[in-house]
Amino acid sequence: MPVVSNHQSIQAGILADFKDFWRQGFPVFKKQQERMCRVIPPNNLRTITEVWKESVPFPEYWAYGAGRKVQTFKDINTTLGKCNYELTIGWSRFDEEDDQLGDLRTHIQSGVGRYKMLTDALIAEYLNNSASLNPAILNAYDGAVLISTTDGDGAARFGVTGGNLVDGAGNTPDGLIHDLAIIQQRLLAAVDPTAGKPIFSPEDAAYSKMLCIVPKELNELFQKTAESENIKLASNNMVSESNYMKGKFEWEANNYLTDTSDWFVVIQHSFFKPLMLREPSAPEVVFADMSNSDSARDTGEYKAHSHVRTAIGPFFPFSIFKVNN
Repeated sequence: MPVVSNHQSIQAGILADFKDFWRQGFPVFKKQQERMCRVIPPNNLRTITEVWKESVPFPEYWAYGAGRKVQTFKDINTTLGKCNYELTIGWSRFDEEDDQLGDLRTHIQSGVGRYKMLTDALIAEYLNNSASLNPAILNAYDGAVLISTTDGDGAARFGVTGGNLVDGAGNTPDGLIHDLAIIQQRLLAAVDPTAGKPIFSPEDAAYSKMLCIVPKELNELFQKTAESENIKLASNNMVSESNYMKGKFEWEANNYLTDTSDWFVVIQHSFFKPLMLREPSAPEVVFADMSNSDSARDTGEYKAHSHVRTAIGPFFPFSIFKVNN
């Protein structure tokens, strides 16, 4: 008597479970990624263009009887393509038949579910300035890499000496607090290239708008500095002092960072984000099995082929700072 295969029902179950898995889990990752990225919803365009205003007109003196002067915005066009990412998971048809624990579906689903982590890895490559999953590390619109002391013409970035790269004062509580103060000063000093007026307001540059992204090795230091009531603010001071920075900035450890002593600060601004992201839609998944694959019939190996299309690139570089220790 022929054996009725339950393979098609297993496939249907994997796809149904995965849709739920993606729908419930991806928004959690997306919410975190939106703190770093200007997110562009999925669309059919191979290349997209984001337009924004680099310089905003500023009021001028208007003498009695004089005519008005028309001031204009300076438009910046930022383009970003779309990249393909694939994941193929293979398993034996005999493993499927002998799946006594009933967990084969779960393993396949979890494997494909790692697409949720793809954007985090793409972001980290820009922080590490090293491309692997990204085809390349793209320059920002001003011709320099995301983190740079100067723009592409060799001038101080946004008029600020040192740009968005800070020489760290050392990974101690007092060094950390000093570096945050330097970043605040640079934000307030940044001017748009045309009008020469400040880009950020004091509210934009407040410590409460700063998100520190740190390697796991600095987890203890940042926890101590951000949450302790009293800390030793200077290395030559044996007495703890009241921690005036408690609760004033956010921080999170990132296990993708490759340098154990450098860290980053991202300004939580409603528009200016360091990166732009073409949001991936739910991965497409197809199966190669006995019904449609000569290789599967020949070897007994089944495969789940999946892919997504997404991309990431620089948007506004002066909303992120690197502290180099």
